[in-house]
Amino acid sequence: MPDVERLLAARTLLGTMPLVMRTVGRAMRLGMVGGTTPLLPQQYRLLSAIGRKPRTLGQIARIQGVTPATATTLVTTLENRGWVTREHDQEDRRKVVVSLTELGRTTHAASQRIAEAAMVELLAPLDADELKRLQGGLDVLNQLGTSEGHG
Repeated sequence: MPDVERLLAARTLLGTMPLVMRTVGRAMRLGMVGGTTPLLPQQYRLLSAIGRKPRTLGQIARIQGVTPATATTLVTTLENRGWVTREHDQEDRRKVVVSLTELGRTTHAASQRIAEAAMVELLAPLDADELKRLQGGLDVLNQLGTSEGHG
């Protein structure tokens, strides 16, 4: 029986993710964060991860679920926009560490506000009890992500 419940929860979650991604993606495109170029959801996620702490290219690849070559391309795009810098690791000069610039921090903060506003609008129809239940489920999901070492 518990496996059936897990399967139903997995299906519900997978069915919900496109709604969240569409909502945030549309808000990012309409918000035009960072000038005239819209911030893509993948870029938002990457700025969030780097904003929590500087990351190596290998860490970025793992967080984004991409190859190191693709991570390099993603970082190059952010670097060309002035949102991140690359520096050699002080302890291991072979490693490159990616950090947010001041413009990157500003861009991330603006995109965070835009994403939050879009999600608040999406959640507006929910009453207090529904919001509390949703928050409880999201807390559990976030704990799973933390225990798996994501983010």
